[in-house]
Amino acid sequence: MMALVDQLKQTTQLRWNRVHKFKAKINMNIEVGSYVIKTAETPEELIESFRLRHEVFNQEFRGMTGAGLDFDKFDYYFDHLIIVHKELKKIIGTYRVNCSTFSKESYTALEFELQNFFRENDGPFLELGRACIHKDFRKGSIISLLWRGIAEYMNLSGTKVLFGCSSLKINSPREAALTHKYLVDQGLVSQKYPCKPTKKFTMPDFKNWFEYFDKGLTEEQSAEAQDLIPSLLKSYLKLGAQVACEPAFDEDFDCIDLLTVLRKEDLAQSLASRFSLAK
Repeated sequence: MMALVDQLKQTTQLRWNRVHKFKAKINMNIEVGSYVIKTAETPEELIESFRLRHEVFNQEFRGMTGAGLDFDKFDYYFDHLIIVHKELKKIIGTYRVNCSTFSKESYTALEFELQNFFRENDGPFLELGRACIHKDFRKGSIISLLWRGIAEYMNLSGTKVLFGCSSLKINSPREAALTHKYLVDQGLVSQKYPCKPTKKFTMPDFKNWFEYFDKGLTEEQSAEAQDLIPSLLKSYLKLGAQVACEPAFDEDFDCIDLLTVLRKEDLAQSLASRFSLAK
């Protein structure tokens, strides 16, 4: 009975969020071997991507049980890159993308103060978020497919700057500060973006722990920090992305989010060629 009630609630919420009226802002479709990289074009594809997000963010990250969907009020306004396994006929990866040409909404602005960021950088902007890959397909080749899709979407939308939240499965200020200090030491945290977490998403005791680690990390602490950084974020940083400021803490998902920024012109030429980025 409870399962039926939950299903009815989700159906009502989907209609409230206008998912049944969803249409892609940009249509793209690329076939690579056993996979198709495309934008979700139908409500059915969108809902399947919500199901994958629920499996990753709620079941894996939060230990929830039972089937469900992960969606919010932003999904109707944004596009959704999906990777479809042709033989299995299922979505195995997804990345939510929001081009400022089509929507002034921003999920990232809930967690970070971005007014100065938008004012001091030229658009259009492409906001990335809710990235996930099915646990059976988490390998470099699939991450590369996601980036190939993002590169094509950048070309089609004329995007100049990528930004968004990169989630790390960290809920302690010690580990958050440790990871941030490691990224600072690696030259991956930029001082040129005037951003900070909003008051609601500021992590308690982060600054105290960061001051503690600011004395310098041991080899063991550096190794620990490396292990805390997920593969998707590592790929983002290798492409030339930088972290803009201290992390935000998302209590709902019990994780930290890093504000990551990647300017199109900052991509190394070899990587630009690899992902077919137009100049």
